Amino acid sequence: MPLASADDPEPAPAATDCNASTLAKTVNSVTASLSDYFAAHPDANQALIDITRQPAFVAMGQVDGYFNDHPDEANDLRAIQQPLKDYKDRCGMEVSPTDALTVLADI
Repeated sequence: MPLASADDPEPAPAATDCNASTLAKTVNSVTASLSDYFAAHPDANQALIDITRQPAFVAMGQVDGYFNDHPDEANDLRAIQQPLKDYKDRCGMEVSPTDALTVLADI
């Protein structure tokens, strides 16, 4: 077994806000921001709703196509969703935060 040296970095301590409460608050905040964004961008709002009415394999291609044609909107949405990505990375989640909460729907 190798011995630790003084040069070995210590593992980062777990973030204290990695809990279901903070996860739910983060999802709620991002969802509210997405709602505001789509209310202010009716074309993106309608496009996304129209896309969700397609079979999944068609919808994925349409999402990619829409955001390739509208890169500013894609960047806006990435920025809005950044707190969820940050939470996932900070807390070492292997599933998306929204998927983690989806399991509650089955209770």
